[in-house]
Amino acid sequence: MYPQVIGVSGSPVENSNTDRLVRAVLEASGLEYEFVKLSQLTIRPCMACLGCTGDNVCKVKDDFPELAENLKMAHGLVIGSYPPYASMDGFSKAFLERLFSMRHQKHLNKGKLAVVVTTGIGGEAPGLMEASQQVSAALQMEGMEVLGRLRAAGNVPCLVCGHGEECPISALPWLFGEETKITSDKFCRIENQDKVLIQARELGQTLARRIREQTVKG
Repeated sequence: MYPQVIGVSGSPVENSNTDRLVRAVLEASGLEYEFVKLSQLTIRPCMACLGCTGDNVCKVKDDFPELAENLKMAHGLVIGSYPPYASMDGFSKAFLERLFSMRHQKHLNKGKLAVVVTTGIGGEAPGLMEASQQVSAALQMEGMEVLGRLRAAGNVPCLVCGHGEECPISALPWLFGEETKITSDKFCRIENQDKVLIQARELGQTLARRIREQTVKG
């Protein structure tokens, strides 16, 4: 049985805010889903070998072809990313590049429904909006319909690296002011972002409704 919706997270942090927000959308849909943490797979960027042109099957020997089979059968995709260096993360970028193998000639993802999730420090990270737009643009090039884009607050690595209070380029003074001490109230949890969770539930429900409508028409 193939999942109706695939959720993927580009965050390498274990059980991250990005992971949990992607899952919130998936669970709100009430549909059969698969959650994939890209950092636990080996998915290289597109090698531009054009080996997929005859059959829309990527010939690079890693974990993408198996994931692509599930995505091919699914009706929807929920993808979560974050913006290191003011751009979408590398795991999400590699995954999106590899969708090229499904795109040309047969346009296998055309008509699928998608939700974009992006988290960043304080909800105002440099590149947060840009990363959200980049992921959305890639999905639209695949012929997918983006139902909505969620942006939420995440946590800066400076809170847990062990040097955040004295590092000369720490982001903590920028976020919380000078002489900042690391305390529990500095950490962001997606469960405390009520507005974002409401949007996640609404998008999950919309995703389910639209998929049911597509199924009936099909």
